[in-house]
Amino acid sequence: MSLALWSSFSFVLCGLYLIWPALRAQHQPGPAVAAVEIDADRVEGQISPVLYGQFDEFMFEGVKRGLTAELIRDRSFDEAPNAIGLPRYWEREPDDRNDDPGLHFYWDDAVYYPTRHEFMSERTEHSLRVNLAEDDGQRRGIRQGEIPIRQGLPYHGYLWIKTDVFKARIHVALEADRTGGETYSSAEISDVFGDWKKYDFTLTPSKSDALAKIVILLSGKGRLWLDQVSMLPGDAVDGVRSDVFQKIKALRPAFIRWPGGNVAQDYHWMWGIGPRDQRLTWTNLSWGNEPEPSDFGTDEFVRLCRNVSAEPSITVNVEGRGATATEAAAWVEYANGPVSSRQGAMRAANGNSNAFKVKYWEVGNEIWGDWVHGHSDANTYAQNFERYAAAMSGVDPSIQLVAVGDNNMDWNRTVLQLAGPHIDYLAIHHYYGTRDMMGDPSNLMAHPLSYERFYKQLGDLIHDLVPGRTIKLAINEWNTSSPVPRQHSMESALYAARLMNVFERSDIVAMSAVSDMVNGWSGGMVQASHDNLFVTPTYLVNELYNRHLGAQRITARVSSPTFDATREGKGVPYLDVVASRTADGKHIFIKAVNTDPQRELRTSVHIDGAQVPSSAVIETINADSMTSANSFATPNAVSLQQKTIKIGPHFLVDFPQHSVSVITLNILSPTAFRRSTAVVNSD
Repeated sequence: MSLALWSSFSFVLCGLYLIWPALRAQHQPGPAVAAVEIDADRVEGQISPVLYGQFDEFMFEGVKRGLTAELIRDRSFDEAPNAIGLPRYWEREPDDRNDDPGLHFYWDDAVYYPTRHEFMSERTEHSLRVNLAEDDGQRRGIRQGEIPIRQGLPYHGYLWIKTDVFKARIHVALEADRTGGETYSSAEISDVFGDWKKYDFTLTPSKSDALAKIVILLSGKGRLWLDQVSMLPGDAVDGVRSDVFQKIKALRPAFIRWPGGNVAQDYHWMWGIGPRDQRLTWTNLSWGNEPEPSDFGTDEFVRLCRNVSAEPSITVNVEGRGATATEAAAWVEYANGPVSSRQGAMRAANGNSNAFKVKYWEVGNEIWGDWVHGHSDANTYAQNFERYAAAMSGVDPSIQLVAVGDNNMDWNRTVLQLAGPHIDYLAIHHYYGTRDMMGDPSNLMAHPLSYERFYKQLGDLIHDLVPGRTIKLAINEWNTSSPVPRQHSMESALYAARLMNVFERSDIVAMSAVSDMVNGWSGGMVQASHDNLFVTPTYLVNELYNRHLGAQRITARVSSPTFDATREGKGVPYLDVVASRTADGKHIFIKAVNTDPQRELRTSVHIDGAQVPSSAVIETINADSMTSANSFATPNAVSLQQKTIKIGPHFLVDFPQHSVSVITLNILSPTAFRRSTAVVNSD
């Protein structure tokens, strides 16, 4: 008998011994049994250090109000007015009970604080013109509600004002949002006179109020124009909401992808650079024609990435809404060019003399889909990719290019044949929802394994069509696509964890990102309302897995009960396990997903090739049921729990029903197997 055969036979005997009591009780209600054998000194492959990133998009409140800390909506008065001349979100103060002949509003498209117009054919700029016919001491002005404020926190704001031959007096306040409501803080601005000027104020409320209002009261007699009103909380992190920032930072994203998504095919990068108040409002053609402020542009995006130690990943517009390869190359130069270059000098003028050194550049988004601008067939896209790649790499040859791939192998074959030599990553997007399940939730639990087979097929295709070229996969959009609350349930967390196990087992998947990071749609992992937030179970899995990202995948053999799915095949294991170790060999991570909705799995674990201590930490994500979901009302229905368990070379562990667990083993003598670095074939 060979040594390998004897080792396997011994493992089976040991496993049977450990779980024999449970085997005898299988006919009775209770846990099912499974077994896991881990060879700590058998390295199957390397795990990408940038495997787990994030993705954020201009999609409803994915950026504005969700990510950014700006509290004023339509701060440039560009949205269409109502019958009395006030744009969306703005109302007359004190209210509309009575006529006030001393106050009239006009949505003015002729006078406004100057903005830039690159790549924008239509003119969208406006200001609010206010005619004050009386200076009689009556309360009159405008207000905006749904302003969340916290007691004692300063709020820093400003507004741009232009007057017509008279001196105005401005009173800015935070108040309870009702007629005659309590004033929490106020500030006076005197001697408002002349051409456009910026007037600053700070308000520190005496009380907290999730639904306060900001009031701008106007005194004097004459005509004035208001534009570019702004107010940010004092704890904002470079313009980003502090609560959201902390949740993003906790994810430890290796990269953040931006600005899209579908909207990348609508976006022109020049809209989002330069002085904040000179940037225009643009129409988001991808998502409901929503007006989109340009407050968060390239500089702000890169700053966010650096603040959370993430690499920026920028998606350029390919032939959408008038985009060109020249425009894409100029964006690379703005980000990475020296100050002696035209765009590098512009970046320096905007406050960043040092190059951003953006490494990852994605050339278009989902060009195969007829819902995006710039849609084309694979042959046309490959030709466009070659043009864009030449222009962009001509500016900075060190950048790494991500090409548009698909779940359709015909598309991938054409793109690889025509553009493969210049591709570093191929982007693939995965969504799976109730329609795909066809009434059988088991399909959702099994589906990630079909991607595992797909990745191997795609890897073979790359090897055949682009020999000698290392092209990795970027699964930079993935999620379930179920309705709420199912989207935010334990079920989605199980799908996420099994798919992430597949990522770690793959030799070709190098980058991944959930869709989306913040809001945008129900898939957003950080669901941030105006004054509160909760994180989804998928967020919990991302945080847990990235915090335990090993450098090397080691062998893990699993024996598990199975289930049958109507679309995804028969004999699908309930238990999914991947094991990895850190580069220094000091820690082993066992990631285990029990997809069984009803039974815990009493699992015998055998560790070979490493000396382990007598205890380990296990962290488990779980809930009362598969349907338990996080929400603003129940933010911890699905939660993470941690405990210490007794272990050894052979030990038993119970993986609860419908749970995601990570066991961290601290190795006592890592040098014993650190010398074993050869990568074995995992097939």
